[in-house]
Amino acid sequence: MLLEKLNKINNVLNSLIKITNEDIKNIKDANHEEVFANIPLKENLAKEFEILKTEIDSILSSRNKAIEEIFSTQEEVEFEKFKLLLNEFYTKHKHFSKLSLSVTNFYNVLLNKIKNKQQITYDKKDIQNPFIKG
Repeated sequence: MLLEKLNKINNVLNSLIKITNEDIKNIKDANHEEVFANIPLKENLAKEFEILKTEIDSILSSRNKAIEEIFSTQEEVEFEKFKLLLNEFYTKHKHFSKLSLSVTNFYNVLLNKIKNKQQITYDKKDIQNPFIKG
């Protein structure tokens, strides 16, 4: 049962990583509609992840064994894979978030300048983002 849940959660993470890689490429290529189209899919995968994580937690907490004995050999392999995939997703998603924030900030500055009828200069001081080092 645990092995099946670990396999499923690893598949969810692989899907999230794949979509996030696509979103990074799309945001760099200014294919914003593609990025927006992936939002519902990513939300569904995130919900599935949460459900599976809760189920895995429940299975693990029901096992009354020492931590060294809690996993079978196969489960341990899948759990290690889970940790690696989770870290990879975290890193990719963080990168995507920074890109998204930069694009949002750029468009907000541009919109404010248009609304206030200021000249658009694209100077570094006009497009400030604390997450991007230049």
